[in-house]
Parts: sequence; structure tokens; C-alpha cells
Amino acid sequence: MVASINAQPIEVYLYYARQERTRENADTRPAPDAPWSMKGHHSKSSSTATTDETLTESTQTCSKLAPTPELLLTEPERETTYRLLRVASWQVVFYLITTDMLGWFTASKAFAQIGYGPGALVYTCFFIFAFAGGQMLWRVYMNVDSEEFPVRSYADLGERTYGPPGKFLLNTLQALQLLFNVGMFIVMQGQALAQIIDFKFCYIALNVFFALAGMLITQIRTIRNMAWLSNINVFVNLSIMFVTAIGIALYDPVPGQSGHVDLSEPIRLHGWLPPGTDWHTQVAACQLAVFSYGGAMIFVEFIAEMRRPADFWKAALCAQFLCYATYMFFGIFGYSMQGQYSAILPTVNMANIAFQAVTNIIGMFCVFAIVSLYAHVGCKLVYRVVLRGYFRAPSLTSRKGGVYWALTVLVYYCAAWALGSAIPNINDINVIVGAVCALQFTFTFPPLLLLGHWMQVDAAAGDVPWEPGMEPYSNRIDAWGNWSRWKRGMARWWFFKLLLLLQFLGSLTLAGLGIYSGVRTAKQSYRLGATTAYSCRAPGQPIHR
Repeated sequence: MVASINAQPIEVYLYYARQERTRENADTRPAPDAPWSMKGHHSKSSSTATTDETLTESTQTCSKLAPTPELLLTEPERETTYRLLRVASWQVVFYLITTDMLGWFTASKAFAQIGYGPGALVYTCFFIFAFAGGQMLWRVYMNVDSEEFPVRSYADLGERTYGPPGKFLLNTLQALQLLFNVGMFIVMQGQALAQIIDFKFCYIALNVFFALAGMLITQIRTIRNMAWLSNINVFVNLSIMFVTAIGIALYDPVPGQSGHVDLSEPIRLHGWLPPGTDWHTQVAACQLAVFSYGGAMIFVEFIAEMRRPADFWKAALCAQFLCYATYMFFGIFGYSMQGQYSAILPTVNMANIAFQAVTNIIGMFCVFAIVSLYAHVGCKLVYRVVLRGYFRAPSLTSRKGGVYWALTVLVYYCAAWALGSAIPNINDINVIVGAVCALQFTFTFPPLLLLGHWMQVDAAAGDVPWEPGMEPYSNRIDAWGNWSRWKRGMARWWFFKLLLLLQFLGSLTLAGLGIYSGVRTAKQSYRLGATTAYSCRAPGQPIHR
């Protein structure tokens, strides 16, 4: 029985990772600067030539579960497979991260719930912590990834730090978040289209239409073939934001979108918390900000495809700062224009059908881009962990594997549609998913992973240096059952490790509050009739229609 590549001691990963980073620093080959230049670049460079089929086959070779994975490959096969996966520049990853994270539409609603001051403070603080979380993941990745022991997912970091339970937890939560994300975007587009056509068609049928469209796009089996979509999506998304800003400045809001009967009350703006705001509403607003930065879940997948992983910090900083700037701009501007009438879907919260049609029809492109990205990663996770791991499904490069993939996509979208239609109020989905999953991957797990990794590295500093040929663990002078190893692991830089622990506990507390707040808000929506599961009536639809 060959051990899993995630079951090695930390000193083995550190040894090979140092060699890998040295090789990467010496690699002067240029990386493609944009998704649409990939194909031409590779066709002109014999040193990096590859095809989609070769890349897909190599990816599948790398993604098989133990005991038949990378450790059984020959040295040339392993090196070829590892190199073929790394084709992306940091500019490409910038577009992927921005596509993954950019969700400006909830910002004005968050400001409306907690006011200017707390809103700016919340978005700024979460930007800092989100960037720090991404850098923590990147640092752990750089210390444990190598050609011999490649890291391909967030769960790999969890298993190498905390063992199989860590991998199981991360895989489960990642699968849940991806599924809920797809479901949320399905109902979001159904609600927007229902508003555009003046609620003249069954809302739940519109959701089915978008689920079917997503199924077709997600038939693409390589994330590399989707990179061009992310590139275009960023510019389209920003254009829609500016058009929406013009629309809400020129026209009155639609009262039903914010839960109001009419616009009889004057617009009210608050520098601090609006009077009468209860605590669970404040927590819900924080969860909207959390969800806006919740992209770290698939950061590791992005890093794993970079030609130079050391450049990831550039992509993350530029992408996350761009998202922060758009959130602050649209949040403050939208709240200033609409006050308490700000809604979770600003593209339909303006009393002009032309602006609604333009923003939402073009916006469908952005939604399909992000949905296809989430669904692609989600289906790959299900295919790799469940179908290949337990049912021995064939490789995706085979014809039979293509059939299995199509069925996986079909079942995945059906499940996403069922979940989204069960909680069609988008604000409720945002809060619950943000608390259960998004907050964990971006704010809770990164400090926990870095803390565990850091303690292992410091504890290993007292051991005999490991070298190839030595049996795993034979170089250690003690084990984790001895206090001496814990002491070495905790003593060095103990203050910063304590801060990581406090950040983990604080994020966990916020997650608990968010879950309670989200469930309470969802129950209230059902009780007031604002939300009806599996209904032809869309959320915010006037009673007389």
C-alpha cells in the first residue's frame, strides 16, 4: 500500500518545497499575460507546448486518490504532469480572483442596514482580514507544495496540517458553499428576469431556465478553457455597476424590492447605526460584507495553475483591492441615492424598465461566468472525491468519463436549483451561506492552518535535518505525545501565534452569530410572506400581480 501524498511528515514537504521554489526562481520562461494569449503562446513555444487534451489528461492523472496517485509515476512522468499544470500568469489569476469575488450588488443594502460609518469600517476591516487570509494560505502552500508532493486544493492543505479529519471538513464545506452559491445565482437571475418582464411568467420556471443554461456552459471540463470568460467578465461587471449607479441616481427605487409598500417616507441617511436596528440585522449586514470577500475557497486551485506561484500576492492584492474599492463606491453611492429603500438587487431597484433590462440582460453574462466557475469546481470536487474515490468512475479524458461528467453536472444543477428555490430570498441565502461557509474559508481556516503549520515547522527545527533516503519520522527526537515538542512548537513567536488563535476564535464566534441571525431572518421572511418556497410568485412581487 502506497501512502497518500498528504500523509508525509512536515520536514519532507519542506525539503522538496525549498527545491521547487529554487527551480521556479531559476525558470525564466515567460508566462501568458492574458487568457486569450495562452493558446498562441503555447503553440509558439516548444518548451511549453501542450494541448487541452494533454493538460486535461495530466490533470486527471494528478487528481486520482491514493493508493494509485503520483507516488507511482516515474520521474519524467511526474515532472511532465506537474509542469503542464502550471501555465497561468499572475495577471490571469487576477481576473479569476476578481470574477470569483466581485459582488458589488449587496454593498448598498449593507450600508442601509448599519449606516455610513459602520459600513465603511466593516468593509475596510474585512478587506484587510481577507487579504491577510489569502496570504496565509499562499505562505502555507509555498512551504509544502512541490513536484514530488503537489498541492491541488484547499483540502490538501488541511490534510497536511491536521490529517484526514481536516480534509474531510474542508471538502464538505467547500462542496456546500459551491452548491449554495450556484443556487443563489440561479434564483438571483430568476428574480431579476421576473422583474424585467413585469412578473408575467412563473418565477420558478425562470429559475429552471437559468439552471439549464448553466448546465450547458459547465460542460467545459477544463478551467483553463474558461479563463477568457473571466477576463471579459471583469470589464462587463464593472460596466454594469456604473450603469446601475446612473439608473438609481435618475429614477426612484422600487419599494417592493426593499420590503416597503410605497415611497411615502422620505429617504433617510444615517452616519451611524439607524435607530431601532436590532443586533441580528447588524450581524446580517456584516455577513453581506463577509460574502463579498468570500473567494479564498478556490485560491489554492488558482495558485496550483500558476507558472510562478511566488507572484500570487500581486494577483490577490490587485484583485481584492479592486473589489474593496467597488464595494465602497457602490455601497456609499447607492445608499446615498436610495437610503432605506436600498435593496439586495440594485439592478431591479430602479423604476425604469430600460435600465433594468440593460443591466440585467448584460448582467446575465457575468452571472453565467461566475456560476460556471463555481459549478465547474464543485462538479470536479464531487467527481474526484465521490465518483472516482468511491465508485471508480473513469477519467474525464475518456468518452465514458464525458458521459459521467454530463450526468454529474445535471445532478449538481438540479440540487442547486432545489436549494435555491427552497430559500428564494437572496438576502437570507447570502447571510446563511456567508456564515456557514464563506466566512470559514476566508477568515476562520487560514489562521488555523498557518498556526498549525507554523507550530509543526518550529517543532521540527529541533530534529535532525531530514534528507532523502531517511525513513519518515526517523529523524525526530520526540513526538507530539511529548510536551517538549509542543513547547518548541509554541515558544517561538508565541505572541503572533496567539494572535492567530484569537483571530480564529473571533471568526468562529462571528460565524455562530451569523448562522443564528440568518436562520432568524429567514424564518421572519417566511412568517411575513416575503418568501415562499417553490412558488411561481417571485420575492418582491406586488400582491395584485
